[in-house]
Amino acid sequence: MDSQNYYGIPINPALVSDRWKWQVTLPIGTIITSSQVFATAELAIEHGRQWISAEMTFSSLNSCLSELCGQGALQRQEYCNLMASFLQIAHHA
Repeated sequence: MDSQNYYGIPINPALVSDRWKWQVTLPIGTIITSSQVFATAELAIEHGRQWISAEMTFSSLNSCLSELCGQGALQRQEYCNLMASFLQIAHHA
């Protein structure tokens, strides 16, 4: 299976023994490889897309909430609670 781009970020399947992992190449050149293994390259790519979506959502939410906190529209504890809720809901590590 070939590399796929998701939001302009390349995702590649990586064969490990008889299983597959996803590898994402960030714009800064860093390569991140999943710790999970998948039965097919297609599944690995799909989970790589989900990881990118979660990272982008986390970054956007963090940015917005930080701005609101800086403007005094949100208290620090509210910010922490909202971010913790996102991490729990998204099963984000």
